[in-house]
Formats: sequence, structure tokens, C-alpha cells
Amino acid sequence: MKKTNLLLFLMAIGLLVKAQSSGADPKLEKFMEKAMTIDKFLALPDADFWNYSKSVLYERQGFEDGHGMWVWPPAMKAFPKRVGLLSFMVFDPGFFEVSTKRYGGPDIGYKVTSYKGAALKLENTIELAEFFYNEAMPELKENFKSFGAELLTPQEFITSETIREAYNNFGFEEKGIGKWMSKEGSYQTIACPAGQRLYYAESFSTPSFLEAIGPKATELGLDAVCIIKIQMGIDEKGTISIQSINYGLYGPNPVAKVPGKKYVAINPATGYHDYSVYSAKKLGAFDLDALLETKEGLNIVVAAQSKTSRVSNFNNVGKLINKLALGANYELNMWIKGEWKTFKYK
Repeated sequence: MKKTNLLLFLMAIGLLVKAQSSGADPKLEKFMEKAMTIDKFLALPDADFWNYSKSVLYERQGFEDGHGMWVWPPAMKAFPKRVGLLSFMVFDPGFFEVSTKRYGGPDIGYKVTSYKGAALKLENTIELAEFFYNEAMPELKENFKSFGAELLTPQEFITSETIREAYNNFGFEEKGIGKWMSKEGSYQTIACPAGQRLYYAESFSTPSFLEAIGPKATELGLDAVCIIKIQMGIDEKGTISIQSINYGLYGPNPVAKVPGKKYVAINPATGYHDYSVYSAKKLGAFDLDALLETKEGLNIVVAAQSKTSRVSNFNNVGKLINKLALGANYELNMWIKGEWKTFKYK
């Protein structure tokens, strides 16, 4: 989709004020100058850029005997050769209303945040999913090639009815806070490009999600599978932001289970799994409240408006999405090779 079409789509968003003007709005221009934009975020030094990430592989690298959710990279020998992109999702949860519950005393708090107001419309989320996908895919494919791998889309790896059935046969139910978010959020605002199925999860590195998605690589005749989720948000003024970007890579556990061995199993996360999280990385705000604050978290402003003007800037969004995947793949590859070095993005 051309950038001009995207601008037309933004003009059609019903939640934004319809009044338009060709004249510039000084206040809006000043706001955009101060706001975090895609280019500003990409221009950050690597150390500052990755301060906005979590679930970095080298911080949670798995165990040599194969137990736990996370892979033991040296046992992989090489980066997965054939990787299937299961789902490229754009999601707007649409949260806001706040309530607080306390358990165990005044110093222990658990805050629940929900929003039943405005969110991006489904048709607009679909347009964004298609646009982001087309912007990101060329560099994503080159990214995987640099590790001796091939990134395949569903249109490329579905070569039989058996594989098609395996791809479409996916069931996963959120638990805990993820289940609550799926129930209370504007779930209809999740979309992916045509020909893809939603493989949604709030967190990409939980035991229950690993059990659901892990077998897909084997079922689809691939070495690994990956998913990407981009979370958007729109505030009451019509400011649209990228709030977070998630990347997950999964496949068979390269360390065979030893018959009769008693693995650590205090909880499902520490037991032995036949499949592993190869890498799961997130850029973004880590607090539900911060997700709605343009001054905190990732929250890269891509569109803003006033009563008389509107500004949109999606330049280099494909590079931003790719940098997350490239960083995650780089970390995994370094552990596989046993040659860890500080990640540098070019």
C-alpha cells in the first residue's frame, strides 16, 4: 500500500476530528518536534535503544540439560534454516478506566486498568497491518538470509492440505492478566494481512503459549516458527502511537529428554518441554498505565491532530520492526556459535 493511501486512510478514522485545514498548526508542529518519532527512536545509541526491551535471550538463556521454556542455544548447532512467519499482527487493546485492588496489606498492590472507550476501528487496523507488513517484509527476509536462514510466509510454506489444516488448527486461551485483557479489551481491533491466521497472546513467553505454538514448527515441516505483534493506541485527542512491538521465535527443544531423569519442575516454566522459546523480545512500555502516556514507554507518535491540522509520519516503520527481529536473531545466533558480542545495528 502506498504511503499516500495510508494518509487517506488516516483521514478516514472516525475517532479523529473531521475538520481539516491546509494551514500549519504551530502547537501541533511543536508537539511533534518534542514527541518520540520512529526516526528519533532509531537514532538512539544501541544501549539506549535496548533499554526499552525485555526478555533478552542472554539474560534468560535456558539450561544445558534442556529443562525450562528457553532453549539452550549451543545445542542448536546452527540457526534454524526454514522459519515460518505464522502471524504478523496489529493490535489496539483500547484501555483506560482504572480500579485498584490490594492483597496482603497496604504495601502490596495489584492494579487493574481497563478502557472501554475509543480504539482504532477494525478496518483501519487491517489497513495498518497490511501497510506495516509490506514495509517490513523485504528487510525481514534479508535479515534471516544473513543468518543462513529463509523466512517463509504462509503462502510459501503451505504446500499441501495437510499443512494448511495444521496451520489453521490453532487454539489458545489466555490465563491470568492475559485472559482479562482479551475479555475487556477491544479485541475486534486485532488484524493481520490477508492469508494469515491470528496467533495472538499477550505474552510470547509463557508455558501455556509455548505448549500451543511450539509444535507448529514440526507440524508445518519447518525448523522454527515466528510471530510479530505491533500494539497501537489512540488517545482522546486523536494521537496515534506505536506502543510496543513483540517478536517470538519457537521450535523443537534441541536437547533430548533423558529417560528417568528428574528435571526441576517447581512450576511449568522450569520443567522439561519438547519445544522451546528460541527467542522472545519486546520493545515497549511495560506498565499498563504507561501504554497510554505518550511521554513514557515506547509510544512512538506516528500521527497527531488538532482542530485545524493533522500530521502523520510512518517513515522507516519497516526498519523499526526489523531492528527488533534482527537484534533477537543476532543474540540467538551468537549464543549458538558461542561468540557473544555486543549487538550493533547498521
